[in-house]
Amino acid sequence: MENGSRPTIRYFVNGEIEETDSEQLTVAEILEKAGFTPITDWKLESENPKKDYDSEYDAEVHIHEDQKFIALHKGPHPVSGTI
Repeated sequence: MENGSRPTIRYFVNGEIEETDSEQLTVAEILEKAGFTPITDWKLESENPKKDYDSEYDAEVHIHEDQKFIALHKGPHPVSGTI
């Protein structure tokens, strides 16, 4: 930590490392930083503490080191194959 800067906080979205120097991010910011756009196609869940943010895109989330999130697609999940 140099010149009074904040430490980098590492967290994970779907197993991929993300980093921030902010202790608070919105659900929208977490999804956007991880590349899950448009955000309205996705919902976010925190693994610890367990919380489903669903469509709470403006909700503030306290970010802690090594926190794990799961981004889940809201749309249809097509199944391939023939009948």
